[in-house]
Amino acid sequence: MASIFPPCDEKILKAIREAESAIVIAHRNPDGDALYSSIAMAKILEKMGKEVLLLNEGPFLRDDIKYLEPLFKKEADAHFLESSPLVIILDCSTQDRPGEPLKALMQLPRVVIDHHSSGIPFTDEGMSYIVPDSPSTTLLVDTIRQELGIPLDKEIADALYRGFATDTGFYHFLSDKTAPEALRKAAAFTEAGVSPYDVYDEMHDGKKLEDIQNTARIITEAKSLLDGRLILAFQSKDKENARLSDGVYAALLESAGVKVVILIKEKEDALEIGFRSKNHSDIDCGAIASTLGGGGHARAAGATITGIKREDAEAMLIEMISKSL
Repeated sequence: MASIFPPCDEKILKAIREAESAIVIAHRNPDGDALYSSIAMAKILEKMGKEVLLLNEGPFLRDDIKYLEPLFKKEADAHFLESSPLVIILDCSTQDRPGEPLKALMQLPRVVIDHHSSGIPFTDEGMSYIVPDSPSTTLLVDTIRQELGIPLDKEIADALYRGFATDTGFYHFLSDKTAPEALRKAAAFTEAGVSPYDVYDEMHDGKKLEDIQNTARIITEAKSLLDGRLILAFQSKDKENARLSDGVYAALLESAGVKVVILIKEKEDALEIGFRSKNHSDIDCGAIASTLGGGGHARAAGATITGIKREDAEAMLIEMISKSL
């Protein structure tokens, strides 16, 4: 049976080996996979003797990743750019995802490492390692680590495991196809000293009671549509907290007969749409999100839309899901 982690193009490995310095950047409004893949990549590069700069536009909204913000800068200084660093872009399927920090780096050599099924290439041929079957970008970083011959220590393993665990909902979103190899990698991380129990507790404990109550309100007010196959939820801008959505999706996906959950988050001048579908659902979240200018995976995706009222957006989404079902 073929591996879900194909070999990385030799051009990428050569570029990494030959670079004296590197800038590592992931998408703005980062999640765990974006940040921990960045940190793991940086540690691998540092072990190779390279100078590394971590960039991320932010904002770091989630309580469980807020502590990582001091590790990242919002832009590269002129002195660092003088070394013509290699730019390694992680967890981004389109050029706009990293935001402002990438705009000043587009003349530099670039590598993209990503696991999203939709997107538009924005590197030279052979300089992208894109594997949609990978459950997380951190697992692709681990594959590159192996091909570069860098030993797995506890620090690298911890970052790799955290990105994998958070992007799969602590294994919930693993498919029959991806689970065996992905969990073998996870086993290697634990053998290097990572404690799954401790990581889970660190990431889930310490929630504010107010946030738990707000999650409960969003769930209570959610609407069951299309004979229960679609559940539509709404989060107002005054309840903005990226961590709320985790609990909303997890609870509503347990509803009997549901195929897909859509969470509409109200922003100042836009609506942020999140999609989550059941493993055996006919709904391809990434495909639907891409029609709205977004993207993602078959079971989890998102898009941001502007110039439309909430009620009109809901009617549009209901029609799209109805046709897909």
